Amino acid sequence: GYLLIAGLIFLSAFPPMIGYGTYQTLSGYTFGFARGYPISYISALLGAITCFLISRIWLKERVQRIMKNYPNLEAVVKAVEKRGFKLFVLIRLSPYPFNLLNVMFAATNISFTHFALGTALTLTKIGLHIYIGANLTSFAKHVLGEEDEITDEERKADIVRYIAAIIGSVLAFGVMSYVYVVAKRAVKEVNDETE
Repeated sequence: GYLLIAGLIFLSAFPPMIGYGTYQTLSGYTFGFARGYPISYISALLGAITCFLISRIWLKERVQRIMKNYPNLEAVVKAVEKRGFKLFVLIRLSPYPFNLLNVMFAATNISFTHFALGTALTLTKIGLHIYIGANLTSFAKHVLGEEDEITDEERKADIVRYIAAIIGSVLAFGVMSYVYVVAKRAVKEVNDETE
């Protein structure tokens, strides 16, 4: 069981694999928070680092060529290169697709050390997925109409889920707005330099 979940989480760090959040939640559901969190954290970190290195070594030029067709994406890359580690961490904290960011950041000039450190710091957010998975029984009780059998712990889990959804949405909007402003400035500066 441990190896299967760890393998799925590791593989979900590579595009086009899907299910990253689902596998994190499944880890919490299957193993509980105390065992599910380290399995998920280590697997996701190793997957991200491996994906980054493979992409940096063999796919960097190809990804850069693809990004030229998407000016907004290219602008984000330029913004990260210009603003550095702090912006990288903010983007990592927001709910953008984990595996696509691994490849996209490999096409930037961000150092491996900053990528690994920033990813390690921001992966603490997976605790929410694990926590939700570890408390999924309350969801099943809601669906089955057994709300009167919900424990206090399950009610707390529901409240945490709602609060996390709100905070995540606000954070995502804030980061997207900040990235947009920084990216626009970076693109303008690059355009001004080339003129």
